[in-house]
Amino acid sequence: MAKVDKRRRNARPSKYKPRSPAQLARKRELWAARSSDRERTKRTDEEAALLDRLEALETALREAGQDGIHKQRHVTPLEDIADDAKRFHVLKARVERLEALWSINKRRRETRGKIIIGGALLAEVGDAHFAGDDELLARLVDILDRRVERVRDRLTLRELLGDVPLPLRPGGDLNEDAESALQAAGDRLPDFDLMAETALAEQTDDLVPSGLDPDYADLDPNWRVA
Repeated sequence: MAKVDKRRRNARPSKYKPRSPAQLARKRELWAARSSDRERTKRTDEEAALLDRLEALETALREAGQDGIHKQRHVTPLEDIADDAKRFHVLKARVERLEALWSINKRRRETRGKIIIGGALLAEVGDAHFAGDDELLARLVDILDRRVERVRDRLTLRELLGDVPLPLRPGGDLNEDAESALQAAGDRLPDFDLMAETALAEQTDDLVPSGLDPDYADLDPNWRVA
């Protein structure tokens, strides 16, 4: 195969006619227009998705008993904002605020649900115990022994259930005291007095609407889990 001199090959005149400055300028204009169209389409799709999410959050909060939040949130109706970029940023900010409010509501409802389940189960265990049936209590202790690992949590549960046969650490002896169990688990006994003082000093609830936006301050007194 004969070798081709690259210098001679690259020096050959192109079969394509060189573009004029006007043609190059036109090409750049078309490219910019296409890019602008793509960005506009992308922004339109994102705005539609945000509007759907905004409506879903308003409905969810309303059904959860948070009446008025969806009304208080609006300062300027979105349809009154002529500038596309400004309208998009306002919409995005409103969705983010409602997401945060919904997150607060969801965490509180989940916590309340867990407390309700625990209370109902404890009531059932107590009724069965007084009726002379400890089968449910034994099953509960077995579940706790398999699911709960921390010594402090086990100590709390054992005291709550009336000194049930629950060792303070997995695989531990029933007669093992709290300090020995903590040492064996590589932990140490907490300063309960300091914990109580700290809890009393910090007994505030920061999860309120005004913490997300000062405009929501009027909702703080009525903020509750439905």
